[in-house]
Amino acid sequence: MHPSRRARAHASGEAMTDTDAFAPPVDASAVRASPAPVLLHVGFHKTGSTWLQNHLFADPRRFAMPATPRHRLVEDLVVPDPLAFDPAGAAAAYAAPLADARAAGLTLVLSHERLSGYPSSGGRDRVTIAERLAAAFPEARVLIVIREQRALIGSMYRQHITDGGVESLGRFLDTPEPSLCRKPSFTTDFYAFDRLVALYHRLFGEDRVLVLPVEHLARDPQGFADAIARLCGGPALPIVPAARANQRRPLMMQLVQRPFNLLFYHNELSPGALFHITRFHKRYARLLPVFERLSPAVLERWLARRLDRAIAARIGDLYAESNARTERLTGLDLAALGYPVARG
Repeated sequence: MHPSRRARAHASGEAMTDTDAFAPPVDASAVRASPAPVLLHVGFHKTGSTWLQNHLFADPRRFAMPATPRHRLVEDLVVPDPLAFDPAGAAAAYAAPLADARAAGLTLVLSHERLSGYPSSGGRDRVTIAERLAAAFPEARVLIVIREQRALIGSMYRQHITDGGVESLGRFLDTPEPSLCRKPSFTTDFYAFDRLVALYHRLFGEDRVLVLPVEHLARDPQGFADAIARLCGGPALPIVPAARANQRRPLMMQLVQRPFNLLFYHNELSPGALFHITRFHKRYARLLPVFERLSPAVLERWLARRLDRAIAARIGDLYAESNARTERLTGLDLAALGYPVARG
């Protein structure tokens, strides 16, 4: 278990920087002469993954990524039947890009949020996926990015509607017939971060797993990138600031999409549409400029406050104990970032 960076600084009289307040402690032995062969970035969803994939991991000075589309990671590592998955075959699919990365002195990054499970199905396969990753890439380093849970649930609920969901927030959070579990759905247990962190510690070792809050990325992008570089044993290199990667849709657009999904979009999240329009969610996305022009700012603020209040009322301090355990596992000061954390 890592000692607290804050405690060590206090004991030694060392000055604390703003980055130090939020970054996990770094073991000097983790800085290697040669880069780690593979970095597995497993999520979570809605925690800056697009920025990482399009900017940091696309930096040819330190990282390499497979030339194949990212959805191949899901097809190779998530989709196969549990009784048919072949770890050697999965590893072989990435042997060539791994060899190229090694030859260039780079770390191969396999990055997909789906590797942490899918929130709308309660992450029911996340243990299976983690075990597959450990079997296929046992020497890899692992990056897990987290986010304060109430904000994360709000963002993920909006994504659920974008992806084809039809439920109200209340029905999304409260599973019908939870004692039967015939069909996986969202569960608040999914965002008890300490459970996934402990699992990856067990499978890969504590020194090979880095947990970072996305709030740290917002406050100190360079420090965020430097922590990942240290995990991989590479040099800390300057990054180029980038704008927000994903454009947030107006809430009015989401509100209108819910019944449209029910009527026109037959998919995993809302099967049984009366009429199926192929790639409806992509077609509907083209209306974004219309809603941006027509949805009044005052209405958007009211809808956002209503959503936030509903989540706060439902979630409260549900994750305070889990966040305290996550702090102990990682050395992070989550309370300083606004996470509810149980004390005492």
